[in-house]
Amino acid sequence: MGGTDRSNLLVRINDALTPILRDAFDNLVRPSDIPTRASTIAAMICELLETHIAKCDESGDCAEDRPSHVISQVHGTSANIDSIASCDIETGTQIYLALDDGAAFRITVEAVSS
Repeated sequence: MGGTDRSNLLVRINDALTPILRDAFDNLVRPSDIPTRASTIAAMICELLETHIAKCDESGDCAEDRPSHVISQVHGTSANIDSIASCDIETGTQIYLALDDGAAFRITVEAVSS
C-alpha cells in the first residue's frame, strides 16, 4: 500500500471512529466538567481545512479554473492537499497534511493552560 493509500485509510478510520468515541466519551463525562481539549481544537482545524478544500474543489466551471488548496504568491508555489490525518500524542494532537507536490507537514496542537 502506497503512502497516499495509507493516508486515505487513516483518514477514513479517523472519520469512522470519531463520532463513536465522541458519543462514548460524552456519556461518561459532562462537558462542563472538563476544559476544551487539544484534540477538539485539532478537529476544528481539520474541519476548517476540509471545508476550504471542498470550496476550492467546487469552484470554477472546470478543473483548470479551480484554485489550488495551498498558494504562496511570495514563493510562487501552489499545491493541493491529498490527505489530512490527526493523531493524539502525550502532549496534545498532531495534524498531518500530505500535499500533491510531495511535501508533508505536521501541525502540533498543544494546550498551554487547562
